Order: sequence, then structure tokens, then C-alpha cells
Amino acid sequence: MAEERALFPGNGPVPPHVPPHLVRSFDFWRDLADRPQERISRLHEGPRIFYSPDLHHPLRKAPGAWVVTRAADVRTVFGTPEIFSSQEYDSFASSIGEHWLLTPLEVDPPAHGKYRTLINPIFSPKRMVELEPQIRSWAIELIDAIAACGSCEFIGDFAKHFPTGIFIDMMGLPRDLLDRFVDWENRLLNGTSAQERLGALREILDYLRETIQARRAQPSDDVIGTIVRSEIDGRPLTDDEIVGITILLYSAGLDTVVNSLGFIFRFLAENPDLQALLRADSKAIPRHVEEMMRLFSPVTPQRIAVQDTELGGVQIKAGDLVTVSLAAASRDPEDIPDPARFDPQRNPNPHFGFGYGVHRCVGAQLARRDISIAIEEWLKRIPDFRIAPDAQIKAVGGSVLALDQLPLVW
Repeated sequence: MAEERALFPGNGPVPPHVPPHLVRSFDFWRDLADRPQERISRLHEGPRIFYSPDLHHPLRKAPGAWVVTRAADVRTVFGTPEIFSSQEYDSFASSIGEHWLLTPLEVDPPAHGKYRTLINPIFSPKRMVELEPQIRSWAIELIDAIAACGSCEFIGDFAKHFPTGIFIDMMGLPRDLLDRFVDWENRLLNGTSAQERLGALREILDYLRETIQARRAQPSDDVIGTIVRSEIDGRPLTDDEIVGITILLYSAGLDTVVNSLGFIFRFLAENPDLQALLRADSKAIPRHVEEMMRLFSPVTPQRIAVQDTELGGVQIKAGDLVTVSLAAASRDPEDIPDPARFDPQRNPNPHFGFGYGVHRCVGAQLARRDISIAIEEWLKRIPDFRIAPDAQIKAVGGSVLALDQLPLVW
């Protein structure tokens, strides 16, 4: 059964069309130490595109994928969905015998645009401005609860609760179940076996389907209520469409910002002069966030080639999986001058922290606001902070890079 497969089955065979000099083992799931973006950026020392026989998608039937590391090639992959599809690789839904797609992430143009138009108003600039007092109040509440302690485990005490609380409020889910939502998300995205991950998926689906039914019986203005009432091409959304959109928003809202906060606050903890600068000038925080999102781009998406093609001088066959390293692309020396240097004055700053092209993160403005407010309110309430001397920090790999913990003291 699919759910009994090991998550890390080891290296797979190298297809005959892959030249031996382009084979390079690299595992985006394990052995990333504590600074994964720095390690990933060293891929630029080798071929711009290479074939790794390691696992690159937890539910795919076989390991092995082309790895794209350069910004120009990433833009080509994301800019030609008719060649590099989001839709075709093995999905969570198919692994449990269902047929919905993570919409619009796993939907290609032109249908993608219709779903994106449906979701965009939920994250409109006007809506984000309206949310700011709520975001700020929640940040202050969480920070005040730990300020007097002199220390915290930042990931568990703040990062996992702050953006998650905001997003479940938007979705109309009960705040008192926040710990349960966080647990489900952890097991779904970071479980050590396919059985654990798919078990969490079933629990999430059961809960969200009950919520969807409740919104049908009693309409509401929250995100789930809005999706339930929505139409596309003049018709109501199907059950699978509603589930696909809802599960995608749930997963994205409870994961990417959480993990970005971990990398960003470690960087702040290691740079007391930067803390002082941002305490003195909070208006400078947004441009610093932009540069930190470049340095610590967390997401590693996949595409599948639906036809034979050439990319960066490499022959890719239909059916080949393509892993797109946004961490490497955001530190590409061919695209960004002196890419390892932190420079908040970069202009332009064409990073991939929120993706690129039609699939660029729909919640990017919410993420930017969450992170900026978290930094501002933290620096107002917490004195100079640093990483605990005995901290043992490791990176968690996969589709979204993360830190397993971040012990801070002040």
C-alpha cells in the first residue's frame, strides 16, 4: 500500500538519457546541517542543471530528478507551464485514492488564471491593511507572554503560533484548536514516513470537509465560506475544487511563513548591530525583510516535463521530474551581484523567496506584513537577543526548508 512505503527509499537508477557527467547526488531532504541555503548555493560550483538520483518528492514512485539551480533556467521552467507542468507529478490526493488537485498550485494555465482570480481578493492589499491591527495584536500577545522569561524556543513558542493564528482566523477556524492544526501540519509536511504524512492528510481532510459542510448550512464571510460560495465559469465549484483550494490554503498558511521566521530571527540573533538599526528605524524593516527573504528562500518546488525539451543545454525527456531550487536561484551569482552578502539596499532585488511567474505566492503580501510586524513588535519588547550558547540547531529539508529549533536568550 502507498502509505506503507518508506519516505526515503534511497537512490534510484539513472535513466539512460542522462549523461554520466551530469549525475550528482544531492538530497534536499537530509544532511543539510543547520544552514541549508548556504549549502545549496554551493551547487553553483557544478553543472547549472544536473541529475540527482536521490528522492525529490516524498510520494513519487521512484527517486531521481533534474535539479535546476540558475535563476535564468528557473524563470524558463516557471514561464513555460506548457512544457514544465505543475499538474502531473504524484500528488497527496492520488496517494489516498482521491482526485482533487491543490488548486491553483497543481493547475496549469489557462485554468490556473480562473482559480487565481477567485482567490486573489482574499489577499488583496485592502484586505491586508484591514488585517494589520489583528496581526499586530496577536504578535504582541505572544511576545508579551514570553518577554519576562529571558529565553524561549522561538520556533515552538512564537513562529509556529503567530502566522498560524492569523491564518486560521482568516479561514474561520477555531483558535482554541491551534495546537491541533500545527500538529497536523507538522506531520503532513515533515513526517518521517509516508504513513505518518498520509495519516495527517486524512485527519485534515476530515476536519475541513466537516467545516465546508457547516459553511454550506450556515454561510459566513471567512475564507472557507467565501470559497464555498464561489463560482467559476458561471457554475458553483465542485466538492473536489473546494477541497483542493482549502487544503492548499491551509497548508501554505501554516508552513512557509513559520519556517521563514526561523531563518530570519536566527539571522537577527547573530547580528546585534542589525537589531539596533531596526529598533531605531522600524520603517527600514520591510526592505530588510525583502533581502532576508532572498538570502533564506525556503521553498523547493517540483515540475514535470510533459514533452521532450532542452533546458540550459541539457536534454530533458517527457516524464522527467524537475526540482527547482529557489534557494540556489536567489543566490545565483549570474543574477545577483555578490549574492552571499546581505544588502538591504539592493534595487532591483529579483529574488525567488515568493516564487515566480503565474504561480508566484498569492499570499506574498500577507507574508511580508506578518514578518515585518513580527520583527517590529519583537524588537520593541525584547532586548538584545542571541542564540543560546548550548543550542544544537539542525535544518529540516524537503519542499520547504526549516530549522528544527531556535533557542534564544536575552
